[in-house]
Order: sequence, then C-alpha cells, then structure tokens
Amino acid sequence: MQYADIIAREADSLPLEKQVEVLDFIAFLKDRQSRTGEASIPMTIEEIEAFFRSFKVDTSGYKFDRDEANAR
Repeated sequence: MQYADIIAREADSLPLEKQVEVLDFIAFLKDRQSRTGEASIPMTIEEIEAFFRSFKVDTSGYKFDRDEANAR
C-alpha cells in the first residue's frame, strides 16, 4: 500500500473539519518544499559578488580571528 493510500484512508476516517486541516497541512508542506527548492539553486559567482557589492563595505583589511570570535 502506498503512503498516499494510507493518508487518504486515515483522512477519510476524520470528521470533515479535520479533513480540511489535513488539506491545509498538505498545502503548507508543498509551499515549504517549493521555497526550499528555490533557495537550494546555487548562485553564480557574479550573483554572489553583486549581492556583496550592494553593501558597499570595504573588507579588504579584514582578518578573521577564530579565537576572538569564540571568546564572544
């Protein structure tokens, strides 16, 4: 038996108001999945550089200090 069949059988045993909630939950999951799929598309180097250029901050002299960061 497929999961869709099990879900349908279980949803069919619920009152109508709860069946509507199941449909709302399915819509929520599909929406979240579509948003996650869009976010996982890798950006090109040009897109990444353009994103950081928009901040207009000079970080040329910045040096990351792990010990200092962990001390915070």
